[in-house]
Amino acid sequence: MDYSKKTELRIMSHNIWCGPVYNRDLHMRDIYFRYLPDVLGLQEMTPKLYQSRIVELLEPEYELLTHKEAEGFTDNTPLLIRKGMFDVIDHGWHLFKGLNNSKTKSLAWAVLRRKSDGMEFGAISTHFWWQGGPESDLARVGDVDQMMTYVNYMKYKYNVPVVAMGDWNCRIGSLPYRRAYEWGGLDTRVCATEFSHLTGTHHPYAVYNEATGEYEGGPAPKGSQLTSIDHIFLFGHEGFDVKEYRVVLEQDALDVSDHCPIYIDCNLKSLAALPEKPTTQFIPKEETK
Repeated sequence: MDYSKKTELRIMSHNIWCGPVYNRDLHMRDIYFRYLPDVLGLQEMTPKLYQSRIVELLEPEYELLTHKEAEGFTDNTPLLIRKGMFDVIDHGWHLFKGLNNSKTKSLAWAVLRRKSDGMEFGAISTHFWWQGGPESDLARVGDVDQMMTYVNYMKYKYNVPVVAMGDWNCRIGSLPYRRAYEWGGLDTRVCATEFSHLTGTHHPYAVYNEATGEYEGGPAPKGSQLTSIDHIFLFGHEGFDVKEYRVVLEQDALDVSDHCPIYIDCNLKSLAALPEKPTTQFIPKEETK
């Protein structure tokens, strides 16, 4: 397979699973260095994963963004950026209000300026509430609305398009998914002009082999993209020219987590000047703290 970028920017999201680490951190390093996303959003980055080798292993290529709002908490949804590629203009972190198991559902956000040409965009890594049922769908709608506080903050303060990625724990067509569309979002599966994977993103766990010390035999996702619960959405989609949306289905990726990495290859475009205020409901960023 050709791992080279088809465009000037690659953005990847991956729920890395909060289970025992063993050598999963080594394989995650191999996957990320193989694909070399310029922005990497992770989910389920628990204390045991922070205590593993993963941050050190990624350090030659990636800077882990840390945020004052996350002090005293674990940033389960960190953003990592390629070293030397971006200036960080603004950034922060938010713990979702409402249903939130062990304070693991959050988002990290950043406004990035590419050093090579000064192009700017916003990025969010997030993980929504996980259980099924009507109450949980409403909780995820609340997560979308809280996320939009930061999308709108970036869009209207910095006039940048925003990419919001992560484990949304809801399928295509669900209530929270539709809520993102009501806010003006666009699924990158839809707008990729050259290739879009038609597979799901979530699958059963691999099995740990005590003899080898490895997780092995992770199965590929079954079903179509309609079963996907991991998404990459654009807000201000006219600022992105998305060529490809892909699901990583190689065996080492299937073995490290029950979620496949997903990524887009895209180019950035300048946005026209936005109005001073959004036309939809806007909650000032500071009111969520």
